[in-house]
Order: sequence, then C-alpha cells, then structure tokens
Amino acid sequence: MAKADGGELVARIMRENHTRYCFAINGGHLFPILANLRGHEIKLIHMRHEQATAYAADAYARMTGEAGVCMVTAGCGLTNAVTGLCLAAMTNSAVVCVSGQHPNTEDHQGSFQEAYGSDVLRSFAKYTKRVTDWSTIEFDMRLAFREALTPPQGVSLVEIPQNILYNAGDDTKQRRGGQRFTPEDVRSAGDPAKIDRAVELLHAAERPLIAGGDGLFWSQAAPELKEFVELTSIPVYARRAGQGSVSEEHPLAIRGAFKKPFTGRADVVLTLGFRFWSGEHFGRPPTWNDKAKYIQVDPTPSRIGWQVPAEIPLVGAPKLVLRQMINRIKELKLDFSKNRNSGWIKELAEVRANFERQVGDQEKKFHSNHPVHPARLTKDLVSVLDKNATIVIDSFTLSGWMSQSFTSRFPGQVIDAGPLAPVGHGFGMGIGVQLARPGSQVCLIMGDGGLGIGGWDLETAARYKLPIVCLLWNNSSWGPSFESMPLLKDRTDPFNMLQNIRYDKIFAEMGCHGENVENPDDIVPALERAFKSGKTALVNVIGDKSVGHPTLGGNLLGSTGSE
Repeated sequence: MAKADGGELVARIMRENHTRYCFAINGGHLFPILANLRGHEIKLIHMRHEQATAYAADAYARMTGEAGVCMVTAGCGLTNAVTGLCLAAMTNSAVVCVSGQHPNTEDHQGSFQEAYGSDVLRSFAKYTKRVTDWSTIEFDMRLAFREALTPPQGVSLVEIPQNILYNAGDDTKQRRGGQRFTPEDVRSAGDPAKIDRAVELLHAAERPLIAGGDGLFWSQAAPELKEFVELTSIPVYARRAGQGSVSEEHPLAIRGAFKKPFTGRADVVLTLGFRFWSGEHFGRPPTWNDKAKYIQVDPTPSRIGWQVPAEIPLVGAPKLVLRQMINRIKELKLDFSKNRNSGWIKELAEVRANFERQVGDQEKKFHSNHPVHPARLTKDLVSVLDKNATIVIDSFTLSGWMSQSFTSRFPGQVIDAGPLAPVGHGFGMGIGVQLARPGSQVCLIMGDGGLGIGGWDLETAARYKLPIVCLLWNNSSWGPSFESMPLLKDRTDPFNMLQNIRYDKIFAEMGCHGENVENPDDIVPALERAFKSGKTALVNVIGDKSVGHPTLGGNLLGSTGSE
C-alpha cells in the first residue's frame, strides 16, 4: 500500500498531463501541492500577482497546444485570478487552475478566506469542480485537463478544500477514469457528402474567401491550410491564434488591417474554427457580406450557425476537413486555375499595395515628431525584430499601430488580450511565452496604464532570468488627450499620471536592462541594446499622448471597395 496526500495526487496528474511549469503564488491552502511539484519534475514559477499566474498559463497554452497550469490559494487568491481566467476562457485557451479552499467542514461559518470558486467562475469556465472526497482527486484532475483541451478549448477549475488536500490515504483507493486524450485522439473528419458540396461551391465562386480563427491553431492545421490555399488560389484571412497559419507575407494572405474590401464582398466564405464576435461585427454588413454563402467548419456543432447562417455546416477538425477537401479536389480533378488571374486576386494585390503605401506615407509624416509618434515607434521596432519573434500586445494605443506594422508568419506569433481586452496581462503572458519558446525573441508592447496593473511581474521575469524585452509606451495617461474624446472635454478631470516617470530606472534596481527614449532617432539603438543584453529589459519611450488608434485616409480599393 502506497500512502499519498492530496498534494502528491495533484502533482502526479499534472505530470501525467505533460505539465512542465506551474504558475502560482503560495498559500497555506496549497502547501501539500507545492511540496510535491519538484518530485514530479514540475518547475514552480512563483509570480507577483494571481492574475499573472492565469495570464502566463494562457500564453503557455497558446504557444504549445498543451494545457497551461496555474495555482492560487483560497479566497482572495482565486478572486484575484478571475480576470486572467476569464480572458483565457474568452480566447478558448486551455488553462487548468487549481485552487485551494477553506475546509468544507467550515462552509458558511465565516472560515478564513472562504470563497466558492466554482460559483464565481461558472459563468465562463468550461469545467468547474469542487472536490468533495479524497478518493476523487485524481479523477477530478483528469477531467479538468480533458475538458480544457478538448474542443472548444477552455478553462477548468479544480478547488480542493484544505481538509481533503492535507488528507493522506491508500492511493489504490483513487477512483479510476478520466483517460488523457491527445488532440489526435479526439479529431474527427467531416461528412463526405458535405465535403463534396463544399468544394463544388468554392469551385463555382467568383469571390471566394477563407476565414480562419483559433481553431486553426488548436487543430494544428497550418500545413493543410497553406496547401489548400495554394491548390485553390483562394485568399485567406486569419485572426487570433490562427493568424499567420499562412504567412502574411504570402500573396494570398489578407491581413486584418485591410480585410474589409474582401470580407464585405466575398460571395462564398469558408470558415475554419472561426467565431463571429463583436470584433467581427457579428458577421454583419458592412464588415461581412450578408448575401454570401457560408461553409462553416468547426469541431463543436454549437459554434456553427451561431451568428451567421451556414449554407454547409461541416462538423469536424479543420486539419482533417482541409485534408479531405484537398484529396477530393484532386480526385474530382477540379480546376481552380481561373482564380489565379481573377479580378478578385488582382484586387488583393492592389489593396495590399495601397495599404503598404499609405502606412509608409503615414510614417514619413510623423517620422521626426517629438514626442515620439506610434507610427515611427512601431516601424522601428519591426525593423529590429527577428522574423520568429513572438509579440505580446498589452497597449490600447499601440495595438492598432502594431496591426498595421507587424507581419505574422506563423500561428501564435501574436498574443493579444482577446475579446475581454484587459490591460496589465503583458508580463504574465510574456513569461509564459518565453518558457514555451526558450531562446526566441519575446517582445512585450505595453502601455504605462497596464504597467501599473501588472508591471511587478517584470521582477518575476528578472528573477527567472527570462530575456523578455518590454517596449513601454509612456504617454503618462490612461488614453489619448480629450481632443479625441469630445464627450469628456472640459467635463471631467484628465486621466493623467505623473509625467514622464523613468520606469527604466525603477526596474534597473531589480537587475533589468533599462533604456530611456525621448528622441525618435534613439529608438533603434535602444532596442538593439535591449535585445543584445540577454536580460529582462524595459525600453521606456516617452510618447505623444494626443495620439489614439490609427486611421488610414481614403479607400483602399477606390469606389468599389469598403473602407
């Protein structure tokens, strides 16, 4: 008989599910788990704030395709983590959170740090379980990993009351079940009859379009998508974790910054693991064409026809469905060569050229501005980044400018705040990314507002010697000036901070490499030194607070297009 406490059982199931890192902040409700991590070759990454544990787990999952694991103590530990967990849920990221809890013998008696995580998270988590008996710890943990990783991926919470976690017993008494599945185990192909209808509809289309979402990444479908695009010469737009599944350098790739002339006019749209949410105008005009016929591919039936009617609903994994369509096109000898020189493809080349010209002209206009303008800053940043660098976006202002400047080359290259759109997530996510992609450049684009919320996990990065470079947009303000917000001008106090704080000096005290930039000509040298330092680094750029999100003048496709 082997005797095991709850901490040994939890760590055992973490390791069984390929957990390498556990992002956590300690607390007495967790000590048995913390004591067993090292024995199962799981490295504890001890953070500065519980929300950052969830952000790090989310980013790690979006890099690796495995579940990211975070752990928080009872009560306030769990409630502090809620924003990060909600973000992971809204981006369909596979995160398993283990939470301590007060003894269940003290329910509703005013116990220390009494809270009920399952109730708190139920509105967005995919799976929640409050362990009620020592004998089910392994089973409950296995189910948490299964639910997090099976489509649609999401957040699992296991909360373990202190009296159950600290208990020890014969581990043969643990309930069996909850077999681990790999992505390959749970993939399914599409209905062959619908595959035939889909390829025929695409073949007949004059303005076909592919729209890919997070499901491309979780299905590992990038190779099949590239092959399908090149076989059919159909343009492709991809977003979130799917962005870069076909490199945006490819002539058939449509970047989000210039998608509307195509999403708004396509006559047949093939969607792959793609959700129409508010950022996609729920699939409505003018962003999308309500007269188009939609072929929707998703492993989760409830995601099909959710916002946009599906002419052909195709339940299946994008990876396998694309392979089926490729094979069927070849078997039927369908000729897509008409697409190669079509007006649709010529329009794509025209829009891309117009977009790049306008972005270039815009940057020239503001090139020498002082304070620094975002157009100059993002252009200079892109010029020094490696092509395989990962970008974490944690700045409201710079997010739009980066979408114009940065070209994504592989899925997961850009990590953003998803539909929840918090700020302060950047350093937690940067830590998860760097641990998942050791040796590759990780650049965090952050605003000073977000730094105030989550910036102390820069110390975590420094403590673990993680070479994350933070490019800080320091405009000493929560947003642009009131000139761009006429509703508020002269009607409320400004949302300013102390002016031009030297954050580079503050974090240099922690051993970080620091740079301060006020002159635009100093941007590139400062960034180059930061990346070459091999340290956690912060480049403090004094930016123009009058500037908000970017806009491009005119119409990218003349009178026939949409803005």
